[in-house]
Amino acid sequence: NNRIPNFHYNGRNETSKSPLKMTRIIFLLFLILANLTSAVLATGEDGQTTFTLYDNGSSTDGVTVTLSPDEFAAITRVNDANDDENTAPAPPGEAFAIAMSSRIVVSKYMAPQPVIATRAYREDGELITSFEQLRPAPSSQCDAAVLDDETTTGSCTGGDDEATTTQRRVYLVAEGLEFIWPFVEYGYRQVVSPNVVPPTADGPVVLESMAELPRVFRVYNMATAEEANAVIETALNGTGATALKRSTVGSGTDADGNDLAREDFGRTSDNAWDYESPAAKTMMKRSFQLTNIEEDSGKRDGLQVVRYNPGQGYNTHPDFFTKKDDDDWDFNPYSGGSNRFATVFMYLNDPEEGGYTVFPRAPDPGPDRVMPPEAVGMFEEGTWEHTVNNDCYTKLAVPPKLGTAALFYSATPDGRIDPQSHHAACPLIKGTKWGANIWIWNKQRYGELRTGDPRTVEMFNKAGETVYISWEGRDSGSIEPGKSLPMNSFEYHRFKASFGSHKGQKIAEFTVQSNPKHQVWEITKPRRQEQPTPLSLVAKNLLNEDVELFWQGHSMGVVVPGKSSILNSFEGHTFKASLAGGSGTVSAYTVKDAPALQNWIINGEDI
Repeated sequence: NNRIPNFHYNGRNETSKSPLKMTRIIFLLFLILANLTSAVLATGEDGQTTFTLYDNGSSTDGVTVTLSPDEFAAITRVNDANDDENTAPAPPGEAFAIAMSSRIVVSKYMAPQPVIATRAYREDGELITSFEQLRPAPSSQCDAAVLDDETTTGSCTGGDDEATTTQRRVYLVAEGLEFIWPFVEYGYRQVVSPNVVPPTADGPVVLESMAELPRVFRVYNMATAEEANAVIETALNGTGATALKRSTVGSGTDADGNDLAREDFGRTSDNAWDYESPAAKTMMKRSFQLTNIEEDSGKRDGLQVVRYNPGQGYNTHPDFFTKKDDDDWDFNPYSGGSNRFATVFMYLNDPEEGGYTVFPRAPDPGPDRVMPPEAVGMFEEGTWEHTVNNDCYTKLAVPPKLGTAALFYSATPDGRIDPQSHHAACPLIKGTKWGANIWIWNKQRYGELRTGDPRTVEMFNKAGETVYISWEGRDSGSIEPGKSLPMNSFEYHRFKASFGSHKGQKIAEFTVQSNPKHQVWEITKPRRQEQPTPLSLVAKNLLNEDVELFWQGHSMGVVVPGKSSILNSFEGHTFKASLAGGSGTVSAYTVKDAPALQNWIINGEDI
C-alpha cells in the first residue's frame, strides 16, 4: 500500500506556528518511510494497529496502513532530530499528517502535486494527536448510531461486513484547508466523538450521509426541545434591531454606508437575529464544534432565526460569495481566501407538511416522496414557489424535524466553491416552521473588518530574510532579518507577512486579540516554503542486455542496449538498475543537487 512519496508544500502557513524547512520535510519523510515500510507489510504484531487513510472528505481510494506505537513515536523523534534555530519541531499530530502524505494523493485545487497535509482527522471528527486515537473503535460506537426514526434505515456500519466497522478511517487535510466530513453512502450514520461535540441531553450527535456533491448531511441531536423553545421565545419577544421582521437578501453596506439588505419576492419568511441569548450561544458553539472550525465571532454571521407560515419559502440560492460581490476580495479557500464554508440549519419544531431544505442540483434525489394533495396546485405555474415545490418532492431534500439539522458545505474538500450547493427552503404547506441557521466561514468573514480598542503589536522577523507587512492589502512596512517593528493597532486588525513585497505570497498572518494590550508576533519561515528543485537524470544503458530502472521498488521503465531514458527527479532520490526480468542490482545512482541535467552511465562498474 505504499505510494511514491509526495514532496511539496503549497507555500502557505495558515495552520502552523512552528515551521520546518522543505529540505527537512524531505529528509523526515525518507526516514519515516524507511521506518514504516515494514509496518505496512507486517500484520498481527503486538501493539500494532491498522487503519485506512483517505484524502480530505473522500471515501474512495483509501490505503491500508499498519503502524506500531514505536513507529508513531519515531515520526516525532525524526522531526526533533532535524530542528534548527529558525524552526521548531512539528507537534506529533502534524508530523503524523506530514508523514502520511507520502501514502496517498492529498488534494488542494490549483496546487501542484504532490501536496503535504498538516492535519489528520478520524472518522468521528477527532484531530489525530496521539497513537491511541488510531486504535479500532468500540462496536458500541456503531450501535449508538441506529436511531429510532422512520425516515431512514441506515446505520454506521455502512455494509454487511461487521469486522470492518471497527477499523479507523483517517483523513488528511492540506495546509490552509479545513476538514470536511466524508460522505460514505446514502443513509450511513456516523456518531460524532464526544470530544468533538459533547452529547446533548437527547444523546450523541450523529451525522447521516445524504449527498456527496453537494456535501449534505442530516444531523441528529443538534438541539434540545428546551433550547429550540428558548430561541423561538427570544425571537418572538425581540424589539428594535432584534425584532422578528420580513426577511431580506443581501448584506453589508455600500461605499456610502447604505445598507445593502433588501426585501425580495423570492424570500417570503420572517427572521430575527440572536447573538446573545444562552440558547443561541450554545447552538453557535455546537455548530462550530460540528465543523471543526475554531469558534470566532469573526467567522460567523450570527444566529438567524426564521419563521415560515403556509405558502412561504425561499427560492433557490447559494450561501457563498463570488467576485461579483467584491472583485477585490479573495473568496477562494484554496488560495487562502475567505468565504462561507458551511451552513448549519437547525429545525426548531415539527411542521405539519412541507418546509424541507432542498438541493435542486444534487444528482441523486434520494428516496421517493409523494406530494400531498393539498400541495398540488397550491402555487401558480411559472412562479418560483411552483418550481421549488416540485423540486421538494423530486430532488434531494432534508426533512424538518425538531432537534435535527441540515449541514451542508459551500466549499469542496480541495478548497473550491461548490456551485452544486445551491438550495432552497421549500414552501410550507401546513402549520408553522421555525428554524435557526448559522453560516460558518473558513476565515474572517467578508465585511467583518472590525476595529476595537487600541493595542500595540511588536513584530519580530525570524524568517531569515526581509518580510513585508500589510493590513487588508495596504503596505504597512518591512522588517529586515533579526529586526522588529512596533505597530500601533486595534483589536481585530489582521496583518499579513510576505516575501518580496507587501503584495507577495503570504507566509504568515496575525489577528490582533483583545488581550494582552501589548502583543508579540514572531514571524518565522513557513514550514515548507522552500520547494525542492526539479532535476533531470539521463540514464544510458551501455550493457548488452535490457535493464529495468527502479525507484523505491517502483518500475520507471526499461532501457534497451545503447539507448537512454530521461527521468525527472529531485536531489537525494536513488535509482537502481536491474537486468530486465532478472534479479539483483547492476547499477545505482543518487541524484545530486547539481547540475540540473545529470548523467547516469549504466555499465555495471559501479556495483
